[in-house]
Amino acid sequence: MASWRELEGFLFASGGSHSEDAIARHLGTTALEVRVLLGELEQRLEGHAIVLSWHDGEVSLTTAPDLGAYLSDRLPAAPGEISAAALEALALVAYRQPVTRAEIDEVRGVRSERTVQTLLELGLIEVVGRSQGIGRAPLYGTTGEFLRRFNLGSLADLPELAQAEPEEEAF
Repeated sequence: MASWRELEGFLFASGGSHSEDAIARHLGTTALEVRVLLGELEQRLEGHAIVLSWHDGEVSLTTAPDLGAYLSDRLPAAPGEISAAALEALALVAYRQPVTRAEIDEVRGVRSERTVQTLLELGLIEVVGRSQGIGRAPLYGTTGEFLRRFNLGSLADLPELAQAEPEEEAF
């Protein structure tokens, strides 16, 4: 039988997200036992700076969300920081996926080739299919890394978009 410490050590050392089944394989135990150990570990981490985070059916160790603002003011920018342009394009992909680069360009009003490439390199978006139109352009969607980085359990956790109020006609 594995222990909560072995589970914690595995999650910490791997640095990634894993399904219960994958953890069970690595620890040589069952998914049911992993579920019990995750519950115990979650209780032991209560009040600590490290928490268990679930994203798209996988669990990882992350910094507690309430420390985000505190730490961002005190730590240097991480490699792969996202520019305002990339955040804008990423939001379009997140809310409209699947979406083509041409559709992103149309909404942003500028070419987004380099921005989309950066988001692909950061692992925040991926090709999820091909359009049916001429040229069969790649369709982009968000990844598990996107969910993890923005602390979302699933796309359903995205905040609601505010509706723009119609402009009054000027006479």
